[in-house]
Amino acid sequence: MAVRSQADIRRTSAVFERDMSRHISIGAENMVLQLLEQTEGPDALLWDTCLSPVLPFQVDNIRLEATLDNMQCRYNLNALAGADETEQGYFARLVDRVSQESGISMPAGAQLAIAVSDWMNSETDDPVYRLEEPARVSGNRTMILASELNSVAGMTSEAWQALAPYVTAYPGSASPIDLERSNEVMQEVFADRPAAEQTPWFVRLQLTAEFGERRFYQCTLLDAPNGKVVLREQTACEP
Repeated sequence: MAVRSQADIRRTSAVFERDMSRHISIGAENMVLQLLEQTEGPDALLWDTCLSPVLPFQVDNIRLEATLDNMQCRYNLNALAGADETEQGYFARLVDRVSQESGISMPAGAQLAIAVSDWMNSETDDPVYRLEEPARVSGNRTMILASELNSVAGMTSEAWQALAPYVTAYPGSASPIDLERSNEVMQEVFADRPAAEQTPWFVRLQLTAEFGERRFYQCTLLDAPNGKVVLREQTACEP
């Protein structure tokens, strides 16, 4: 009976801490969102890198850590929805370049670019998915998370891990690349790409709340200029 009571106490404590971390993280998220909404783009931030340093702070004696990741340093996979051959070509070059740099075997860039476009096209349904066991269908919509790339024919977990730091998914077909802050691979691949007419600025915020030995994570995709939350998950962010 005593052992069961202790287990119940630990379980109740874990649930309380999880709920508390969620409320505190949402409060911290609102603070960051207000700050970004008042910021005139990435150039006005206090750091000159895509990923911010770890920003520690406390709320109600709870220690939190925040990191912000500028999504303009990554390629928006949704730019491939209805994309022409030119746009597909940039993504193909990125895939081939990452494969070369990492030494990881990947589908040919041109092949994967077409496969991603088809996966999001609601008017097509590649039979390759129906032939799998169990049978499935393609997404028929734009991506919510970049990790949905794992569902595209030809992808492997190793290929995803190598490509993950270079891609993202956010609403719309625009994918402006920050050639000043992004890494060398992105700069080389997109150097000759015409500047986008639309330059949306999305930021991915990861918050970590510590309760003793427990850590709770929240990952939020923010539409920085418009002060909106696009997606919130109670988990660590993707690579």
